[in-house]
Amino acid sequence: MKQISLYEFGGDEAVLHRMQAPWASYFRGLAPVLDIGCGRGIFLQILAAAGVEAIGLDHSEEAVSFCRQKGFQVRKETAHNFLAKTELKFGGIFCSHVIEHLAYDQALELITLCNGALQPGGVLLLVTPNPQDLAVISEVFWLDPTHVRPYPAPLLRSMLQSAGFSISLEKRFLGDWRLVGRRHLPAYFLRRLLLGRYYGKPNTLILAKTRRPPS
Repeated sequence: MKQISLYEFGGDEAVLHRMQAPWASYFRGLAPVLDIGCGRGIFLQILAAAGVEAIGLDHSEEAVSFCRQKGFQVRKETAHNFLAKTELKFGGIFCSHVIEHLAYDQALELITLCNGALQPGGVLLLVTPNPQDLAVISEVFWLDPTHVRPYPAPLLRSMLQSAGFSISLEKRFLGDWRLVGRRHLPAYFLRRLLLGRYYGKPNTLILAKTRRPPS
């Protein structure tokens, strides 16, 4: 039986790079940064270009191989195991399209462990599919057979706050029109007009900060 690649529906690397590049600014001055679920190493590459020291973490051999071929420092381990033995080490944690692969209890534990692994004043950047978007909840989310459940933004806010974070930024976004494709743009804009906030913003981004003040 043919195995589905982790990245069959993962999007074009160049487009994702353009989408994620502005996020490096959230981590300037906060090295070292941990990239949980580093995948193909796109954000590790962005951080390296910005001069931010970072380490990748992924439990997938395919992902680890991708990153090591690109010369990045990466650990093959589950996030829960790694974070459980890591305390006050990182200035920032990037966690993109990971939490939807976890059941609620596991997701809350992950967020709590992230808080413990961050230095005072450290930040956690979470990115996940936006289930308010009709295209996401009706089809796109379910293309990945390893997805467990979606996490609406209000639930994520509650989870982060209960784990000891304060919310610095929250937004839903498309990221880059190239994710739509030029020939699909007219239909995209028509649906945006008709459906408003329920279409065209497939991602949720939340930036949270530890409540422990820097020493």
